[in-house]
Amino acid sequence: MPPAQRTLSDNSLISAFSAIVRAASARTVAAYVPLPAEPGGAALVGALAAAVPRLLLPVLLPSRDLDWSVYDGTLAPGPLGLSEPTGPRLGVDAVRSIDLMLVPALAVALDGTRLGQGGGSYDRVLPRVTAPTITLLHPGELLASLPAEPHDQRVCGVVVGSTTGYETAHLHWTKGCAIPHYWHSIGLSANDGG
Repeated sequence: MPPAQRTLSDNSLISAFSAIVRAASARTVAAYVPLPAEPGGAALVGALAAAVPRLLLPVLLPSRDLDWSVYDGTLAPGPLGLSEPTGPRLGVDAVRSIDLMLVPALAVALDGTRLGQGGGSYDRVLPRVTAPTITLLHPGELLASLPAEPHDQRVCGVVVGSTTGYETAHLHWTKGCAIPHYWHSIGLSANDGG
């Protein structure tokens, strides 16, 4: 994707997800620090920190599981080229009490199957999460289907970015998990053909 289109997509994703956070009155959101080519881009963490009172970011453990820390405005280099928060560690179970989770992905299928980077970190984390799990995607990364392994964990929804500046990014619910009824007023479901 050309840089100008990536910037448009990232900006539309940040705007759409920030609106979802506000519409859901989320008090605690768990997210991630995007790698350079991942949706959301460099501005994602700062925008989320402005939209939610408490933003948790992951810390990669040697086991490939994720610990969590409250984002305090600073990041430090972590393993595998990742950036990590510098605050006190809250433990792997910190995500049990969140209101919403933003999960990284390379692609997602309509049934919620998520293609990640291959380390399995989020397949370890997602069973602990009862809040809706949403992924940001660039256009072309929401697919009809993806191969899945028995250990793969599904996500509840995706926000697909816009690269034209004329349309807006919006939420598509997948068939990946049950969503409390009040969430259905935010975005479309996979059953709507979204």
